[in-house]
Amino acid sequence: MQRRFWFFDLDGTLADTDGDIRLAWKSALADMKLECPRFDSEFVAGPPLEEMAARLMPEVYTPEIGAELRRLFGLHYDNDGFPTTREYPGVLDRVRELKASGARVFIATNKRLEGAVAMATKFGWNGVFERIYTGDMFKDDPAIGKMRKPELLAFIMRETGARPEECVMVGDTANDFEAAERNGMESVGVAWGYGKESELLAATRIARTPSEI
Repeated sequence: MQRRFWFFDLDGTLADTDGDIRLAWKSALADMKLECPRFDSEFVAGPPLEEMAARLMPEVYTPEIGAELRRLFGLHYDNDGFPTTREYPGVLDRVRELKASGARVFIATNKRLEGAVAMATKFGWNGVFERIYTGDMFKDDPAIGKMRKPELLAFIMRETGARPEECVMVGDTANDFEAAERNGMESVGVAWGYGKESELLAATRIARTPSEI
């Protein structure tokens, strides 16, 4: 079965966004006067912001803290111009090759919609990917609401008419591979991202270089 639908994570898969994400996180934490001793040692870009906040600050975390942290993070992140973010060499070339072969390529990310769109515009991805899907793109729609990665992939499949056996999720953390498995599709774990080697073992296949995607 030809894999016609390719879903790409963004942070840690298409681009090294870690530096700018950390700066925005730290600015938001400072605004809220929240101390987070675990941040430098345990923070990982990729999982939903609220999930990471709960992991980093289990003693004080509440949904209200998560919502305010998300708001302030967005203010800092969307306005900084992504000064340290860089595309991973060769990844977008491989995406273009897949597209040229007849595949449909999409971004499927936990990143906020505003940040993902701004980054795609800066790096010229809008003409490459058919659409950007984010977990918060329908946050104000009571019929859909915010989606975690498993729900997001299911939504994309319904919207595009894709069957699980036609799909591949390309990502760098367990969050991506677990979402793919829950939707019955294969996954590719990229070794240059933020996931640990143990997380990559949950993927169907591991790509050590972009050409192996």
